[in-house]
Amino acid sequence: MADIDTAPERARERVGSSEEQPAAWSATNGGGAEGITRRLGIVQLDAIDAAVRATEGRETTTITRADFGAPEITALMDAARYDIIQGRGAVLLSGIDISRYSVDQFARIHFGLGAHLGRAAEQSERHDRIGYVRKEPNPEKRGYLSDTELGPHTDYHGILSLASVVTSEEGGVSGFVSAAAVYDVIRRERPDLLEALEEGYYYPTGLDSVTDYKVPTFSVIDGHIGVYAYVLFIVRAAMIRGEPVPAKFVEALRFFNTVARRPELMASFTMQPGEIAYWHNFRVLHSRTSFRNTPGRERLLLRLWLHPRDHFPLAKGFYEISDILDQQHAQGFSMVGNTEELLRGAYELMRG
Repeated sequence: MADIDTAPERARERVGSSEEQPAAWSATNGGGAEGITRRLGIVQLDAIDAAVRATEGRETTTITRADFGAPEITALMDAARYDIIQGRGAVLLSGIDISRYSVDQFARIHFGLGAHLGRAAEQSERHDRIGYVRKEPNPEKRGYLSDTELGPHTDYHGILSLASVVTSEEGGVSGFVSAAAVYDVIRRERPDLLEALEEGYYYPTGLDSVTDYKVPTFSVIDGHIGVYAYVLFIVRAAMIRGEPVPAKFVEALRFFNTVARRPELMASFTMQPGEIAYWHNFRVLHSRTSFRNTPGRERLLLRLWLHPRDHFPLAKGFYEISDILDQQHAQGFSMVGNTEELLRGAYELMRG
């Protein structure tokens, strides 16, 4: 694991502009959602259908890459892995007719395709390696179980995925933003903030402990730009340390947030039933608008967190935090915990 460059100015000099960085796409120059979409053909759909039938009766989390190992599927997911690791950082697979499948069958498709990209992680202390993203009673105020807006952010594991089962009547629009494009804008408009973003801040390792090093918001190593933007962890770390988040870093985070929300940068789209998105958590920020369910039509997506088969260099902390979470979930707890207090702290931090 490579550490962050100890000479930030030299690191920045090695990072090209958006015209030189294929990962630094925007909604205007990258074709929006269309620019990351791969439409499945009949041979791919037939191969997927055969894999579904062959795995009938199996538990979803027992499905392996070999179960969905037909050459047509392997070629598709090799192309998807290129998109995620070396291309724009995200891919949207379109064309699966979800009316042909039950939720359990579609979950096997989601898990089987994802197995080509990495190993599924447990997403909570409930040991769920495939999650259900929907509105439900949510005393811990977890975002994926609410109907509220989720601004541009990262989560914890290298590759993330959502598979759409049911759309809401209103809202629920997804957004993807290139981390490299956000970096490029900040470098042009507010270069004075990059030092704070590349230095970062401590992250929690438990309910009362933090890292002994700072985790950068932007990792810049050998021309590779990564991002870790999870403000709730920054708030928790500051609480544990008993100190305010440094003022310059707060200023930088606020500007980072406004840039990431710019419409010209964000590819916005409503995932249709049967569509599956995979993206690199540290290359692409993701978001969701609020939504409204109606009787008989309740928004539902399936979720995967994956440890990638392929890596690019990232600063210390990016993958280490996910390993810590895995250990906690295996033990039946999580430092994410009840987020209500953290949400208040994050609101105050970002809004002032």
